[in-house]
Amino acid sequence: MPNVDIMWDAIDIASVFDFERGRENNMASLNDGNIPLVSARKVNNGVKGFVSNPKKTISGGNVISLNNDGDGGAGLAYYQPMDFALDTHVTALHPKENIPPDALLYMTTSISKQHAIFGHGRSISLSRAKRLRNMLPVSGQGGLDYAYMSEYVNKKRTIMQKRYREYIASRIAELGQTTAVASLAEKEWRTFVIQDIAEVYSGHDIYAQERTDGSTPLITAVGTNNGIGYFVGNENDSRAERSISVVRNGASVAKAFYHKYSALYGNDCRRMQLKYSESEFVNLFITQVIGMQNKAFSYSRKLGTERLLNLRIMLPITDDGAPDYKYMEQYTKNLMLRKYKQYLAYLDSKENTSPVVAND
Repeated sequence: MPNVDIMWDAIDIASVFDFERGRENNMASLNDGNIPLVSARKVNNGVKGFVSNPKKTISGGNVISLNNDGDGGAGLAYYQPMDFALDTHVTALHPKENIPPDALLYMTTSISKQHAIFGHGRSISLSRAKRLRNMLPVSGQGGLDYAYMSEYVNKKRTIMQKRYREYIASRIAELGQTTAVASLAEKEWRTFVIQDIAEVYSGHDIYAQERTDGSTPLITAVGTNNGIGYFVGNENDSRAERSISVVRNGASVAKAFYHKYSALYGNDCRRMQLKYSESEFVNLFITQVIGMQNKAFSYSRKLGTERLLNLRIMLPITDDGAPDYKYMEQYTKNLMLRKYKQYLAYLDSKENTSPVVAND
């Protein structure tokens, strides 16, 4: 068990790491490949894409990447276990000594706790990065307590993996057995207008000065976290469940998310309620179909109520030409069953246990 009497000290990050600023500044010159390109992102461990010809590849892994700026990502740190490339908005932190991977994961989270004090108006220059200090556990001899950090992370991982396994087991039991259906390419498809299959509703803004902390998801114009911008204690007439949200404007316009749970909806998104199906899996299928059109929209071409009502999407159909909701439901169930079993197989391979069959 971790030591409950652990000692802490404010540590200069520069005493633990050497700093290397990213070099990639011409994205147009980069070709697709398999080397992760880390940028100042707040999702996906900072990975922006995969390239083949970076100016420099940071080899060997076991490095922390630190976002220097970005839209909500400034100050976030990520552990990078593999070879990768960096753009100019990120700094690599190379350990001065051999630090265990789990201890670096611990330090990554500790560094990221400070990201709220950075942003577009206060980026992390190299000199500012070298002045960063973090509260970290130290041993009785005064050095960093890597053993404690590693044990703490390993314990957290074990708890989360157990919780994840239990969740997957319950979902597999709920989904039932895989049932063979035609492939997407084998199905006949037809164009439908959104207003033929769903009702569309506007949201209700809750401004920053009005928001109170709570447990209700507030769906906004964000393209991550299933569209959830905040958890609030407010109430208004936008509350609904079993709905699809579609981002109306901004960088994520036309991205769509399904919300089985009760949530509030801001006015920067539109809420869709299917007319002829309440199935979670049909909603998820149609959510993906809508989201695939996001490249047709932009800051200058928003997706308001009228445009969404008249948006055309392709759906698989029955013999009589109606949307094949039964097919959409089973196809989605099959896909989820396959992915859940693949995740379990991955966990089993990491734990050197018997793998779960993931190809049915």
